[in-house]
Amino acid sequence: MSSQIRRWILLGVPLTLSLIAGAIALVPRWREGVQAALSSSGREVLATVEGDVLNDGSVAKVIKYRGHDGIFVEVLAVDANGGTKPIDRVLLSDKHDGLFNYAGHVTRLAIADVDGDGKMELLAPTFDNQLVPHLNVFRYNPELKRFELYQPSK
Repeated sequence: MSSQIRRWILLGVPLTLSLIAGAIALVPRWREGVQAALSSSGREVLATVEGDVLNDGSVAKVIKYRGHDGIFVEVLAVDANGGTKPIDRVLLSDKHDGLFNYAGHVTRLAIADVDGDGKMELLAPTFDNQLVPHLNVFRYNPELKRFELYQPSK
């Protein structure tokens, strides 16, 4: 093999790999696909909290996590033996996780009675693409057996 061919290979291969890596980094869909392929579980737990978010006197475990398709809040009923049963899973509309100060603690997820009516709501902060913060408030609807976005009346 001539020295000129060897030189082209030594320069061309790293340059080609750099161009491919740059294209993957610049195209969000490609980047997310590579990240998903390289991640082991595809689910990053961001926060957990337990409480009576079903407003029936029972304990539920709430998990906020980042998955391949966005940020989710999942609610699991906890039985007396510590076992869990899925109740609902909500995809948050924003793509960036958020934090907020609740009762003197910085948190990513909380259960609270935001309007003082005796019913607990689920609070999950996020940021939109312009990094504007949103506090997502959800309340359990027992008739539909799912969580709905909640707007407290003023």
